[in-house]
Amino acid sequence: MIEKEVWIREAIQKTESRISDISAAMDTANDSLVNDTKSSMGDKYETSREMAQQELSRLQQQWKQAQQDLDTLHNLPIEPLKLVGLGSLVVTNQFHYLLSISIGPMKIDQETVMVISKESPIGKLLLGKKVGDSLTFNGKEIKITNLL
Repeated sequence: MIEKEVWIREAIQKTESRISDISAAMDTANDSLVNDTKSSMGDKYETSREMAQQELSRLQQQWKQAQQDLDTLHNLPIEPLKLVGLGSLVVTNQFHYLLSISIGPMKIDQETVMVISKESPIGKLLLGKKVGDSLTFNGKEIKITNLL
């Protein structure tokens, strides 16, 4: 089993890459706004400019969320918890889950961990559980076998 610390580092790298991609897209959208020259068709210019502004606003929101996600990842506890909470690596009879931010499946070597938020449907069910507890999700019984 790959250590929790390694999974957290991988999630941090993915999030930093996402921030970098969003920043590049923001630069492109900003350049589009700045460099857009007014054509003889005023309405077309205004529509184009408004669309670029909306895109920039959307990207700024994504960037802000990605920064918050990165902060969350940097503050996850490395030590094992007694009950499932933020930062827990939950080993079950079906999947392994890292409760942190919503990334989805991450694979290192031949191991896969589902990186989920505590607000996700499965995250809500796992919160507060301990080793040996069971829960039902999508009609399947899930048993917690280890908590890292």
